[in-house]
Amino acid sequence: LTGIALEETQNRIREVFDLFDKDKSDAIIQEEVGSVMRALGVYPDEFALVREIIPELQDHEPTGFVGYKNFENKMIQLIQSKQYEPDSQMTLLQAFRAIDTGNTGYIARDVMEELLTTKGTPFREKELASFFAAASDPENDTNIYYEDYIAALFKTQQPVTD
Repeated sequence: LTGIALEETQNRIREVFDLFDKDKSDAIIQEEVGSVMRALGVYPDEFALVREIIPELQDHEPTGFVGYKNFENKMIQLIQSKQYEPDSQMTLLQAFRAIDTGNTGYIARDVMEELLTTKGTPFREKELASFFAAASDPENDTNIYYEDYIAALFKTQQPVTD
């Protein structure tokens, strides 16, 4: 990244970081780092986030916080490397279909909530609410119609099909 592209990237990083820096201290709590990174299109797995990225970001910060300058530098590096790009539509579709053993085209909200809060790294309440706000059908919020959700994630007009 150079010139205008670098400046635009830095502005976007600052804009998203500031949304999480509630007290305007130029630092965020380490638990928010993954959310900020995902908002910027960088999706490390939990192991990389906890064991590699956060420790790198905290080298001169008080325990539990990540300062803006370290965060910006690391984000520019990760964005340039494209190391943690999001999964493809097909990968997401295959993951949802593995859960949808009845091949119904949807996953019940309560099943999805249980999976998101008990498997892998559990979603926090705020993350869960954000997911359901984006994934639920406004006319039927008891099911997650995953093809529609994936299409919305990727801003396509057509549901994903094989």
